[in-house]
Amino acid sequence: MRTVVYCTELLRSFLEERRIATLSELKNALGTDVDMTVFRKLRELTYRTSYSHRGKYYTLDEIACFDTQGLWFFQSIGFSVHGTLVKTARALVEISESGLTAAELKHVLKAEVREPLLRLFRRKELHREKMSGVYVYFSNEPFGRRKQVLLRRDRESETSDGLESLRGELLAHELKAAVIIFFSLLDEKQRRLYAGLESLKQGYGGDSRIADLLGLDQHTVAKGRQELLSQDFEVDRVRRKGGGRSSVKKKRRK
Repeated sequence: MRTVVYCTELLRSFLEERRIATLSELKNALGTDVDMTVFRKLRELTYRTSYSHRGKYYTLDEIACFDTQGLWFFQSIGFSVHGTLVKTARALVEISESGLTAAELKHVLKAEVREPLLRLFRRKELHREKMSGVYVYFSNEPFGRRKQVLLRRDRESETSDGLESLRGELLAHELKAAVIIFFSLLDEKQRRLYAGLESLKQGYGGDSRIADLLGLDQHTVAKGRQELLSQDFEVDRVRRKGGGRSSVKKKRRK
């Protein structure tokens, strides 16, 4: 008996015409009742599965027009460069400026996300905090999370009470984010001394505020501040090439 050969281009043409399709529709287009036949042909193409509608729909990469967040919608059906709904939820929280609530993420993805977010939190892939009575999800990466939390707090404070209500001792939120990024580039000793310096600028209560800002132990900040005041630390010196006194030529007696 002759083996039936299914044409991959037939599948491509069908998807180019329909834009998206279900597995059942793809099987009808190929003329097969076997799911694996469709998947074998899809693997020969670069395809995507919808993150919404329980992954029921398929499309091709060349058809999808992904936006800056890596999302593409055809009618109400969503596709993502990140893959599944869980992976997409995590990626969007990670890249968000100030974290996302379930309602905010649902608005972006046009899909229910409470269960995926809860799953990511329980697996410790995302961090969450309760703010104004609502859970906000943040990156699980320490420095990225601190930046997001600070921006979220400042944004909420600006919305409710105006910028003047922020604690005068703390920097504006853009500068806070820059401080955290700069802090992450330093080594352990430099972080301690830098934290001590910022504490000195803050004055009374600076140790606790800077410790909270940078995610340090308060005693570490106090130690850095004391080292700066007493100058009880060694400065690593790196002499540039060719530095130092000029060599002296030995004189010979005539």
